Amino acid sequence: MIWTSQVARDIDQLTTTLYAVPALDLMEEAGLAVARLAMEIWKPGLSILVAAGAGNNGGDALVAARYLAEAGFAPVVFDVMAEGAQESPDRKTQRLRYEQLGQVCRPYRNAQDFSQFSQSTLILDGLLGLGPKQPLRPGLVRQCLEDLAKLKAEHVLAIDLPSGLLADSWQPDEVYLPATDTITFGAPKLLHILEPSRASCGQLRVVPLRFHPEAITKSLQKQDFQLDHDRHVLPESSPWHDLPANAHKFTRGHILVIGGSAGKLGAPLLAAEAAMRAGAGWVSVALLDDHHRPALPRFLTYEDFGADPQRLMPFLHERRVKALVIGPGTMQNPLTPELLRALQDAQKSSGLFLVFDAGALKNWSALAQGLIFDPERTLLTPHPGEWRSIAAAHSDLKNLETLTSAWNFCETFGVSVFYKSATPFTVSAHKGRRFLVNSDGSRALGKAGSGDVLAGVAAAYGCAGHKAGVVGNEAQRAVAKAAQKAVLQWGTDGLGPEDLIQNLGQDLRSE
Repeated sequence: MIWTSQVARDIDQLTTTLYAVPALDLMEEAGLAVARLAMEIWKPGLSILVAAGAGNNGGDALVAARYLAEAGFAPVVFDVMAEGAQESPDRKTQRLRYEQLGQVCRPYRNAQDFSQFSQSTLILDGLLGLGPKQPLRPGLVRQCLEDLAKLKAEHVLAIDLPSGLLADSWQPDEVYLPATDTITFGAPKLLHILEPSRASCGQLRVVPLRFHPEAITKSLQKQDFQLDHDRHVLPESSPWHDLPANAHKFTRGHILVIGGSAGKLGAPLLAAEAAMRAGAGWVSVALLDDHHRPALPRFLTYEDFGADPQRLMPFLHERRVKALVIGPGTMQNPLTPELLRALQDAQKSSGLFLVFDAGALKNWSALAQGLIFDPERTLLTPHPGEWRSIAAAHSDLKNLETLTSAWNFCETFGVSVFYKSATPFTVSAHKGRRFLVNSDGSRALGKAGSGDVLAGVAAAYGCAGHKAGVVGNEAQRAVAKAAQKAVLQWGTDGLGPEDLIQNLGQDLRSE
C-alpha cells in the first residue's frame, strides 16, 4: 500500500482524536525510530547536525536529538523558525524536554551558523516533512536547505521526506537537500517509490507507528482510488500455472502483431518473439512495410493484409486470434475510426485482448472518440512522449493531479494504461481507480526495443487470461527478471532487446 500525504494526515488525526492515542506518544515513537536509524548510520568522526523546523516534523527531530544526547552523542540542534512562524504545540513540548537535559537549540540565521561543520557530518533533516502542499518559496527554510547542501555532508537523514519535496509529486522542480537515507512512517508515499524523486530519498526505511487500524481503514476508504506496489499484490506463479496437460497452441492463444515502417521492422518482430517466449501458442506478424526487411524468424507466420479491416477481421475470427498488438515500429498511426470500431466489435464478440503501442497511440483519443472498450482486455502502453501524443490535453504523469486526469481518460474509453518510465505503473479504471507501480527495472532497460518486448509479453499474459489492469506490471516484472539474467553476460549497459527475449520464460515455471 502507498499513502498519499492526505491519507497520512487523516490517519494521524483520527488516531489521536477518535482513538485517543496521544499525539506526543506518536511523536516519541517517530523520534525514537529516527534516533535509532541515525545511530546505525553514524560512525566515528561524524558530527550530528539537527535542523528542526517549526512544525511537528521539527518535533520528531527534537525527540531524536534528545535520544541521541541521552545515548552519549553530541547533536547540535538548530531552530529554523522564519519570522512570524508559529511553533506547533507538540514541537514546543519536545523543545522544552530537550532543553531540560541542559541542551541548547541554536537559532539559524545564515550559512555562518554552520561554519563548524564539514563534509564529515550526519544531517537530520526535520524541517518540513509532509507539511508543504506547494513548491517551496524563497525564505529562511529554503536558505537553510541551500546552506546545508553546501556542506556536501556524507549522510543526510530525512524525516518523512527530503524537505522542499512534495509527497504526492515525483518530478520536483528542484531538490534542495537530497537525502542518503529517508525514514517515513506507516507506508511509503508516492515520491518514495517513483523516479526521479525516489533517487533523492536514498535508502528508504518504513517504520510502523501506533496508528490505529481503524483509522487506517477509514482514511483509505475515503479515497476514490487505490495506490499499490505490485510486489505486494501480484502472484509469483507463472500465468500458465493452470494450463492443462493437453494444452495446444489455441489453448495458449494465437497472437497477431501488426506494425513496422520502412527500416523499422525490428520492433514488431521483437514484440512477436517476446510473445512466443512468454508462453503464447502461436504468433503471426503483419508487416506494414517490407522495405529493408531483416531475416524473419521461422517460428513466426507472416500475413500481408496490414491493417486493412476487410481482410484483418476475417483473419481474427478464422484463425482464432486471442490477442492483437498493434503499433510497434510504426511512424504513422495505422488505426482508423473504422478499424477501431471493428476491433471493439471483435472484443465484444470474442474477448479479443488489445495492446495499443508506439505509433498506434498517436492521436488515439480522437480516433477512438465515442468508443468504449473493455478495460479488462484493453491496454495502452505509452512512454511519456507517447502519452502526450494520445491527446492534446495530456501532460506528463508526474503527480496525483495528473493521475486523476489519466483515470478520467481510462474511464472515458474503457482502457488500462501502462505508463513506461524509470518506475513504470498502471492506471486503470477497471473495478475502481487503481494505480499499480513497479520498481524492479534498472537503467539496463533504457534501450530501444525494451518496450516492444514488453508489449509482446503483455499480450501473451492477456492470452493466459490475466487482466489489462495488471499485465503491464506482470510483463515489466518478467522483463526485469530477464534483464537481471542477461546483465550477468552483457553487463548493465551492454544488453539489448534480443538478450531480454533469450532470457524470458526461465521464470515461467508451473510448479
